[in-house]
This record gives sequence, C-alpha cells and structure tokens, in this order.
Amino acid sequence: MHEHVFACYVFLSNPQCFVEQMRLRLAGFYEYTIEQESEKTFIFADGYAAARAVDGGLLMRIGAANLVSSHAIRIAFEESMSHVVASAPEKIAWYPAHQVSFNTSRTDVSKGVGLI
Repeated sequence: MHEHVFACYVFLSNPQCFVEQMRLRLAGFYEYTIEQESEKTFIFADGYAAARAVDGGLLMRIGAANLVSSHAIRIAFEESMSHVVASAPEKIAWYPAHQVSFNTSRTDVSKGVGLI
C-alpha cells in the first residue's frame, strides 16, 4: 500500500519527449514500466511514479510505502528534469494527491482547478 502519495503539474513544451528522456535516465533505478495511453508508470521497489502528458505540460503522481522512498522518487524526477529540460523550474510544488485531480488539464491548473 502506498501511504505517501504526492502529485505535481509542470508546464513543458514537449512532455512526451521528457518522459522518454526520464525513462532513459532512471533506467537503473526502476524495476519496470507500465504504459497506458498517454500515461507511463515507473515501478520502483518501494513505490511508483506515474507521468502523463496533458495540454502542454506533465502531470506527475508518485506514491511510496514510506516517506523516505517518496522523497527519493521525487528527487529522482526533479534531478532528471534539471538535466533534460533547458528551462527547468527552480522549484516544483508537490501536493498531497488527494488535493490534486489526476485528470486536471493545463487550463484547469491555470484557473486553480484541481488544486486545493
């Protein structure tokens, strides 16, 4: 069971490319991936990271059995972004997943919908 679940939305010009680059950069850390339509889920020993390209951005959800694993997966994602994206944000705001709808679009985020 994943008790520590967080989500974020990051505006990116080519989120599909970023997800592929992240897959390559993190290859030694995750056990396998699951692909469903526009969502790719990376399965780690103690958690997961699900990434979905939506409306010019990337919606990311991570879950882990403990807080340490949760932070490790978040750091891996953020470090990948800083190496892959030329204009990566300085800080990424992560929210408890119950406060973010994973069906949120870019338009919803810009209006504050989906984030409590």
